This record gives sequence, structure tokens and C-alpha cells, in this order.
Amino acid sequence: MCGISAVIALESAVPGSLQRSIRVMHSTLAHRGPDGEGFLILDSSYSPHSFRDLDALPIQCWSDARVAIAFRRLKIRDLSEDAAQPMSSPDKRTWIVFNGEIYNFAEIRFELQRLGHVFLTHSDTEVILAGYRQWGQACFEKFNGMWAILIFDLAERAVIGSRDRLGIKPLYYSIEQDRLLFASEAKAIALAEETGPAIEPYRFKEFLLGFPPQSADLSFFKNVHPVPAGTTFGIDLTTRVATAPNFRRYWDLAAFHSDESPRDFDQTKSEFLELLRSSAEYQLGADVEVGCLLSGGLDTSMVSCLVAPSHDAPPLKTFSIVYDDLDMSELPYIQAVVAQGNLRNCTFKMTPEIAWASIDRVVGVQGQPLLGQDLIAQYHAYELARRCGAVVVLDGQGADEMLGGMPFYETPIFLELIAKFKYVSLMNEIRCRSRLYARSSLSIFRQYVLGAYRRKIREKLLPLTCDWLDCELADGPGKSDDYGSDSSALNRFLYHKVRHTNLPTVLIYQDRSSMAHAVESRVPFLDHRIVEFCFRLPPAYKIARGERKRILREVAREYLPDVVMERKDKKVFVSKSDWLPLGQHSTELRDMAFSRTMQELPWVRPKRMTRFVENFLRGLHHNSSAVWRLYTAWRWLETTQFRRSEMPC
Repeated sequence: MCGISAVIALESAVPGSLQRSIRVMHSTLAHRGPDGEGFLILDSSYSPHSFRDLDALPIQCWSDARVAIAFRRLKIRDLSEDAAQPMSSPDKRTWIVFNGEIYNFAEIRFELQRLGHVFLTHSDTEVILAGYRQWGQACFEKFNGMWAILIFDLAERAVIGSRDRLGIKPLYYSIEQDRLLFASEAKAIALAEETGPAIEPYRFKEFLLGFPPQSADLSFFKNVHPVPAGTTFGIDLTTRVATAPNFRRYWDLAAFHSDESPRDFDQTKSEFLELLRSSAEYQLGADVEVGCLLSGGLDTSMVSCLVAPSHDAPPLKTFSIVYDDLDMSELPYIQAVVAQGNLRNCTFKMTPEIAWASIDRVVGVQGQPLLGQDLIAQYHAYELARRCGAVVVLDGQGADEMLGGMPFYETPIFLELIAKFKYVSLMNEIRCRSRLYARSSLSIFRQYVLGAYRRKIREKLLPLTCDWLDCELADGPGKSDDYGSDSSALNRFLYHKVRHTNLPTVLIYQDRSSMAHAVESRVPFLDHRIVEFCFRLPPAYKIARGERKRILREVAREYLPDVVMERKDKKVFVSKSDWLPLGQHSTELRDMAFSRTMQELPWVRPKRMTRFVENFLRGLHHNSSAVWRLYTAWRWLETTQFRRSEMPC
């Protein structure tokens, strides 16, 4: 896992502009690669000039530069300098910068050796380069892993790029006059643009209203976009007009549908377990220490227990955030998992004081305001991992979105049963939940059926209830209505979460939280083989009889202690609304409300906003989440140093 920066000037670069931009991006991404750096300059005749020290580049290289590439390295495989990047082919006609991991690189390397390729390193980077030389862009379809890749094919005078199937590894781009900029983080590009960073209005208004991102197509910075997951693209270096890359999708989640034919559940369980075990074994591979996050929930507990027997002595390290408050503590479940053996747990105790003091750091790391407070715990979890010696950390991300792990993910099943007049099945599902959670059938109906309609009404009325906002959020470039074409309402719902909303968002958070501490985060549940398998499953294998993530739960019974399997709750970072008492920070909140930045911010009615904050401090309302959003937006705007003229849309 590393940091990529690239500037492509399709016309002759303005003297000094290319050098300034690459320096800004490279310095912004310093945290992503503490183990080395490298640079590549292509001049007007497409001759390469490679250096390890940016200040060592001769002035004449900059004066004739057309392309500048910078790389930050975090050593994971082949720790020698032979594996440093940018890396070239033996004839120096093809160069690569690569962020991520190709887990099946050993098999591909063997195949390429049989075809006559000779390898000088033990890195997956060299395998990608040889794979491209052998198969062209079709090589990406052979990879099992996570990646953001730029390949500079000097023979074809082209740049070839690719991002992994699920978008686990980030890559952003921007078009600025006759230049294309690429980087591993949106903030790096925004700061490097000649005009300075500007707010993406749709995304920012969406945030102020309290909506999570409704599409993976926008960042918080205007004109800085993610390269779509599961795509490749090519850029002709001989053209003189900068246009958006022509993205070609090599993998499409919509192609995988739930089976209409019956499947044997026990056989399906075995297949799922084998895929998960294969993925975990792949992702243990590294030349540095590997550990696991352990929250006490089903997903991270399963990953930890699955890989523990495969891990060589000493015991596998796990990393957990704990609390003094028993209403938020996961410690009993964590201890039960660790007690099974071959795991060593490291903990960090989170307090309200630590959380508040961390806000500026976490906002800076994320490069955007914070919708929720859970990112603070995530930030400290990866800090703990690095402090305890782990450079690679496995996490349980993705299982909820694929298998229906969150409570409101059950709602599509209930609504579909109503729409198809299957009232007997509806009542059976309600009764199952009533018994499981020891609640009345009426309360279950209110939560899962009436609650869905209430949420839709609240979303429509939200702009009216937030009278301090001067904006409307109509359908626009930031919202996707693509739900795929599966016959199951649940699978269409989960497709939308995986492809467009929840999963892209949490992957961005995870990447930035881990890379803030130079830790590579890996996600065994998001092996593309598992994702394809899960989207072929019938909905009853995901949610049925009151159980969410049903197939995973059945598999996990062989690995996890009863106390974890029988729990009916799953705590989050803030399980109690008053755990982080914002009202105790009245000075900071008033400073925010009366600051010039917030008073002059578009989309905010200043007098109503200050009254809203003051009423909160006086206890006249309890909308702490909206106050939190305003405060973290202020910290983002202040620390990003937007040009005031660039802040409006």
C-alpha cells in the first residue's frame, strides 16, 4: 500500500507548474509511504528520467517535462530496493506505479515464467508489469487483489490505468485545462490544482443535511473524481486536449444474480467457508508482521479465528478499542474470542476526552468533515496496530453489505412480501423476530415496516426541519438510482449498497484511517470470488427467520464461542447519545458558529445557524448530530485552507 501522484501535461507545461503540482501532491501523501520514494519524468520526446530524490532532478528535466510521477512506498513484499517504484521493464519502455496487493501473484508469476518472462524481484509489482506486457489490459482480469495502477507505455505513448473490482484501493483524477492529475487521495489533487481547492456543492450540501454519500462518483472537492471501481482506461499522450478518461468496465457486479434453482444449504455453507478460508490465507501473505482488528462482533471475530491456526508462532496479534462504559463495551466478547487460543489482544481505551482532542487529526486524515464519530475509534485502532508492530491488518469490512448485516437491511424483505401479498410469510418473519428479540410483533412491525415509510418521509422533510440550511437537494450528479436487475428486492438493495453507497464510503474511510499510520488494511470478505458467490445466493441464505448474515452465522458456529454467537446486539462507536457531551465544549461550538468561515458559508443562514447552536447549548433541542456536522465542517474548512473566493459553488 502506497501513495501515487501523477501530472500529465498534454500541452507544453507552464514553467514551474508541473514541478509545483507534483511536489504538493507528493508531500500531501507523505504518510502513505514512509519506507521510500521515487520519481519519473517523461520529457517531450517521451524519454524517461528516473530519480530517487526529487531535488536531484536537473533543471533541464523540468523545463522539458510533459509527465511527472511521484511514489511513496510502504514496504510489504520484497523489502529490497530492487522492488522500489516507479519500476520499469528491462527495456525501460514500460513503467508502473502501483498501490495495493495482488494476492495470487505467485501463480501468475509461474504462468509468466513458463511463457519466457524472467523476474529479478519477488514483488507483485514486477508481476503486474510482466502481465501487462504479455496480455495487455486483459491482465487485470487475472488478478485477485486490491489495486490502483498507472502504467506508462512509452512504445504506445499511452497511460493505462486500472482500479480493482470493488474499489478497495483509491485513485482520483482531475482535469485542469490541458492537464490530467491523478493521486491516491482527493485532497492531494485539490491542493495541487492551479486554482486551489473548491467545495463540491452537491456532496457538501448532502453532508450538511445528514445524508450519507448517495453515490461513489463524487468527492468533497469540486472536479476531483474517483476512478470508477472495476474499470481500466487509456490516455493517449500524443493528444493535445485533456478529456475525461474513457473508462471500460472489466467486471460488473450486476452480472451476478441470485439463483432461481434450489441450492442445498449445507453444501453452500461448505463452499462459502472454503472461499473465505482461501481468501484469508491469501491475505496473510506478507514480508512484514500481520495482525487483525477485533471488535467483538461476528465479522472481525470470524476473520481472527479463521486465520489464527494458519499463523506461525507467536500468536496472531489482534487490536481492539475498549471503553469504561459498560453500555458500549465489547470487551467480554473480545476476551471470549481471544481465550480460544493463538491470539494475543492489544487494546486502547477510548474516552470522550481523547475523542474530542482527536477531531482535527481525524478530519485532516479523512480530508473531509465527519458524518459520524465512529471514524475516531477507527483512527485509533490502526494507530494501535502500528504501535504494536503490525504493518498489515485484516478487517471484517464488507460482510454487512453483502449479506444483510444491519437491522434496516431487513426492510426490503418485508416490503416485498407486502407487495406480493405474501402475508403469511410476512407474519412468520415478524414472529421469528419477536421471539428472537423478546419483543411484541407490533413493535417489530413498526420498526421494519412502518419505520421504512417514516424514514422516507423524514428524508423529504429534512431540508424543512433544518431551517438554518439554505439549500435543496434534488436528484443530481451525486445520487445513483442503479439497483441492478436481480429478481430479489433484498439483493437489489444490497447491490446498491455495495456498488454505490455504503461500501465505497467505508472503504474510503478505512483506507485513510489505516494509511494515516502507514498500515495496509486488507478485507478478506471482499475477495471478488466471495462477492460473486454471495450475490448468487437466494435472499433466504442471507436473511431468514430473524437471522441476518445467516450463512456466515451458520459457518461461524464452528469457530466462535457461544457468547458471541448468541448476542442480540452489535455496539458501535457511540452507543449512547450523550457519551461525547458536545455541550461541555460550548466555547468551541460558539467559536464555530460565529466564525467568519461559517458566517460566510454558502447554503447556511447565519443568524438561524447561530441560534440553532445556541439553543442546543441551552438544552432547547437535542440534535447533537447536526451540531457535530457543523463543527467538523468548520474544522475541515479551516484546516484545508480553501481560497475564500473558491468556497461558493
